[in-house]
Amino acid sequence: MRPIIGITSRHDREKNQMNLPDAYVKAVQRNGGTPVILPPHEEIDIDQHISLIDGLIISGGPDIDPMLYGEQPIPKQGSISPLRDEYEIRLIKRALEINKPIFAICRGAQGLNVALGGTLVQDTDSQVKSPVKHRQEAPASYGTHTVKLREGSRIREIFSEEKITTNSFHHQAVKEPGKDVLPTGWANDDVIEAFEVEGKSYVIAVQWHPEHMDNEMNKLFKAMINACSK
Repeated sequence: MRPIIGITSRHDREKNQMNLPDAYVKAVQRNGGTPVILPPHEEIDIDQHISLIDGLIISGGPDIDPMLYGEQPIPKQGSISPLRDEYEIRLIKRALEINKPIFAICRGAQGLNVALGGTLVQDTDSQVKSPVKHRQEAPASYGTHTVKLREGSRIREIFSEEKITTNSFHHQAVKEPGKDVLPTGWANDDVIEAFEVEGKSYVIAVQWHPEHMDNEMNKLFKAMINACSK
């Protein structure tokens, strides 16, 4: 039976809508999983959501509230989703407690780091020295900068490459890694682009959007779904 992969959805508070780009669903489906969308809500039973799935994908979206990691927002801080922040941090912590496989993407990577006590760069353009372009204007399926992978890391093993080319749609990133967070990938400006959580069976986070790249990035989804099958 195909593993059931839960994917967190966005919440549009102005339109009172839950939504998710279909690229996540397609990526899970084509790589051997059965996708299920998990909506944020104040009254959701987190344990029930966790019990429904074999693995968890924390999807991308708006910025994480900097107050959650003890910082005041800077002028270039973008929109936030307090409902989603609260729900996903609870979901992440519970998944980590029971060692459920996690694949965190973009905002998801940032939320995972914050859930583990880490902090974020609020804006790479203004807070990183000599930054590369992290918010591309090229098509989402096109890679625009390289990421160097740590030797001996799980993600290096997945790609069997020292360096990969990724797309990029973010202006926030990991600053101080949280508890047990091991950085495993960096852009040329030293922005952390990938990490794993030590001591867990399978927790990988990436700053780019592999769901939009139907190429070698499928390896990330296959690896996560395979981990859910064990």
